[in-house]
Amino acid sequence: MQDEQWRIFWQNAVGYIVTLLMMMMLLRFIETPYFLLFMGAVALSWGSIIARQIYYLLTENTELIINEAHLKQYLDQALAYKTKINVLANTTMPAKRERLERLVTQINIWTEAIENLVKRITSLCQDDLIRQDMLTVPKAIASLEERLINEKDSALQVQLERTLAHRRQQWVALEALQNSIKGAEIQVESTLSLLGTIYSQILTGQSTDEVADYGRLSADVDEEVRLLEDQLEALREVKLSGVK
Repeated sequence: MQDEQWRIFWQNAVGYIVTLLMMMMLLRFIETPYFLLFMGAVALSWGSIIARQIYYLLTENTELIINEAHLKQYLDQALAYKTKINVLANTTMPAKRERLERLVTQINIWTEAIENLVKRITSLCQDDLIRQDMLTVPKAIASLEERLINEKDSALQVQLERTLAHRRQQWVALEALQNSIKGAEIQVESTLSLLGTIYSQILTGQSTDEVADYGRLSADVDEEVRLLEDQLEALREVKLSGVK
């Protein structure tokens, strides 16, 4: 498939160069504004198609850019923080225990939200149909654009234009999915950092025998849970083929 795509590209590129050279030679005999406009239109439209073909060929291994090993590491670390904070809640001084236990309940909800989001990201990244579409749709667009240039039959041109429009819409949807997944991964990492900060603050408050501001910590947790749930809801609304 790769060799075929490169063959099509080189055929298109050679045809483009030959056409431009011929039109430049014709300029010696046809020096009219209309011919110059025609030459410019051909150079821009055909050139932009070749540029897109180069982009698709160089990025043909594009997949859902996500590191599933990092996601698992994030989840494991979140669960580790949860376990440590639960231990602290059971061993801390009675004066602080009640407030800390309320915070622990929120953190349990928080880590569950992280777990649900990680599972959703992973399921999307492992979806065979989506991974296949990420590879094949750009190639299909490049092929349709080349066929549209070479097609002379007006009825077939209409069909090709309609198919090309649908393929482009599909690629826009795939790019939107890619951005949503990357945004969700960033949110998980950000949330994990805050969870680590809260764990450190609890340790510091316990070791110095100071009363931590659990009200502020609770508000931070609630906000992070909301952000995680928003990301999860966005990924649940994905309506691409193969996504359950």
